[in-house]
Amino acid sequence: MEHKPKLAVSACLLGKKVRYNGDAAEFRALTRKWNGHFELMGVCPEVGIGMGTPRPTIRLVNNGESIRLVNPKNGDDFTSPMLEYAQIQADALVESGICGFVFKKDSPSCGLERVKVYREGHEQATRDGRGMFAKVFTTLYPHIPVIEEGRLTDARQAEHYLARVHFFSLWYQEGLKGWTAKAIIEFHNVNKLFLLSRSPDAKRRLGRLIAEGFDNGNRPETVALAYMTEAQKSLNVLTKSGPIAHAMESVLGKLSSNLSKDERQEMLEIIHDFRQGLLPRSAPLTLLQHHLRRCHIDTPIHQRFLSPIPLSLGLMARV
Repeated sequence: MEHKPKLAVSACLLGKKVRYNGDAAEFRALTRKWNGHFELMGVCPEVGIGMGTPRPTIRLVNNGESIRLVNPKNGDDFTSPMLEYAQIQADALVESGICGFVFKKDSPSCGLERVKVYREGHEQATRDGRGMFAKVFTTLYPHIPVIEEGRLTDARQAEHYLARVHFFSLWYQEGLKGWTAKAIIEFHNVNKLFLLSRSPDAKRRLGRLIAEGFDNGNRPETVALAYMTEAQKSLNVLTKSGPIAHAMESVLGKLSSNLSKDERQEMLEIIHDFRQGLLPRSAPLTLLQHHLRRCHIDTPIHQRFLSPIPLSLGLMARV
């Protein structure tokens, strides 16, 4: 039975009517298309600290000394309860085994970027803040992939993010067996082509991190955590077609002696067309997978690169 990674999600995105006005903000791709592949866990920090639904709007306010979370109409300050809740809830979510978090954009509690921040005595806001709950979560757990739902409307960003979630899920499942030096090295080796295609420098940098960690006498679980933190930092940048095409050519190099001249030329042309944006990624990947299986040289390294997310998510034909 396929393991379903757990995703924490701002509850309003799951169709829960918990927004300040009593409405939901359902993100249907997640709830109706991708939900079969993930175990979704709804979180609403504002309801979590006892605010009702509907409720007064709250905002981030810079008082000159710190950023506060307040009700602008009466001055009620929710900063302390939100910070306390955020730490407790973040710990609980990570303990439950979440592999990613999808946050509601623009929210003073959940927004990841460009959230409005008001200065006391000014009506105009600057868009340079982060939601208070989201800021605490990402500070405490930088190794867990996060995104706002707005970015998931773009197929390339959605595919890349969900690939990060599945990468994390594999790491998490491996860690449940107990980390050893051998397990960390094997995990890195199996994922090296995946990493090369997403962040070309990450493979070498992560290999060095593992070696230095053990040279310094660090425990395997410490090295594993440092590994995933650095990996997710590297993967936070959206991948481009060039590195992916380069990784495809690397796989083709392993295949060349098993292909005819015409088959190899056809493969090169399809990879080239993908690199130029003329074909979706699924075209060269599907043909590469066919040749690997036919030649009986399919390996876990190849599979991690060729199938970073389930094909049934419907994204690979759109990127």
